[in-house]
Amino acid sequence: MMALSSNILNLFGAVLAVIFLWSFVRAQAWKELSAKNLVASVKPLLFTLIPLCALAFIGTFAKVCTYWDIAYIALGVVVPYVLSQVGLPVFYRSILLLVLSAVVVLHPGAVIGDITSTLIGLLSWKAMENMHKLPESTFEDILPAFVFLSSTFWFKVGGSTGDEVRNTTLVLASLVIGLFLRWSERPLVGNDPYWWRRILIAASGGLFLLVVINKLLLAPKIATIAALAGASFFFAYLFEKLTQEDGEKGEMLKGFKSLVFVGILTLLATRLFGMLGLCVVASAAVVARKPGLAQTVGIFFSSRVLLQGFMSAYNANVTGVNIMHTYCYAAMFGGILAMFVISSLFRETDARKYLPFALVGAGVTLPVVSNYFLHAEPSCALLSSVLVGAVLLAVFLQHAYDLKLPEHENIILVPPLMMSVAYLSGPLIELGNDAPSNLKTQVIAVLLVVAIIVCVVTHLLTGKNAPVKPAEPEAKTE
Repeated sequence: MMALSSNILNLFGAVLAVIFLWSFVRAQAWKELSAKNLVASVKPLLFTLIPLCALAFIGTFAKVCTYWDIAYIALGVVVPYVLSQVGLPVFYRSILLLVLSAVVVLHPGAVIGDITSTLIGLLSWKAMENMHKLPESTFEDILPAFVFLSSTFWFKVGGSTGDEVRNTTLVLASLVIGLFLRWSERPLVGNDPYWWRRILIAASGGLFLLVVINKLLLAPKIATIAALAGASFFFAYLFEKLTQEDGEKGEMLKGFKSLVFVGILTLLATRLFGMLGLCVVASAAVVARKPGLAQTVGIFFSSRVLLQGFMSAYNANVTGVNIMHTYCYAAMFGGILAMFVISSLFRETDARKYLPFALVGAGVTLPVVSNYFLHAEPSCALLSSVLVGAVLLAVFLQHAYDLKLPEHENIILVPPLMMSVAYLSGPLIELGNDAPSNLKTQVIAVLLVVAIIVCVVTHLLTGKNAPVKPAEPEAKTE
């Protein structure tokens, strides 16, 4: 359990309540709520919930999972499902899911497994929901909760125990400030051709965080991180501008710019402030109003934090990953290949019906197989390569080629899902190291049979009701 100051929790809770209630009541959003889609979309829910809970239940026999893990996986699936399918707008969902993540982390008796299990459910349902467009494909609703859960995961696993409360409060403050700026900037950023208003809002966000650091946290030693937060708010607007519009022709230069900006922010944050810097940079992405590149980049930054947490927990090599190790090199190649295979499915019209299951299936099975049949360092190499491959494809591909691939940005959900599953199934590393070769051979045979059964069942169940790529207009003949 993590104990934050009650005054701080009350302050942040009051700010979120004002933002939520003011917008909700003023827009009369309750009139748009309806329960009719809850039944209509129950099929994707069951396709997500039942396999995940079944696998976790099997894991209890090997003492890899607990029954509480099953409950939190279900929580991570069901709550966002209900919020989205009743028609609650995405901004309100983001606030409620952030509150839910705070409850998961701060409730009495909370453990690290609660965080990773919630992340597994949250990311799996988001992949299924986005690919079926129930009702739209967006990361806005899960981003604040995902950033907070991944940040607190790192603070518990790899961060300094003495600074855990301070760092958690800092990230929560950055998220609340970002949501407040997004709520209050609507009348300001409408007509801003020279970006003066955006610069002012970003600077104000940095100053707000500076006040929190000096007056609430009483931690002037980390006051300079407020400058990073202000710059990150500005970059969030910049990524929002670089997002490819519907019908806009791809520009390769935009793709290069996006990747360069991602690299600059990653280098500055980690070099100056370590993983705490990346947590703050990721939290700033919530200020972007338009869905697209800003949220994708925010998920990348938080996924990098998850990766560091898994490495700190299970990798005995304090210098990181030795990429020249045979298994590590092969795992990195396999991770990049997996991302390209999944990316190619977005282009193949006939294969798109398997995409939701490919995203979730790869995110769940690859880390489990790697943990059991290899050891910790190759698993870290696999996760590293998957993250790099996913962000390159999600950020650059839309600009590199004059080809629109609907929902292709959802490939960025695979790495954090893999990292969450990898940590939860971490005990398999020791079991795999102690297992004889004949047992591993039997496991491989069983996995092949299960994979064939899953493929056949998936084909039979999704052959008719599947997300289909929109038909492209035929070229006019002269």
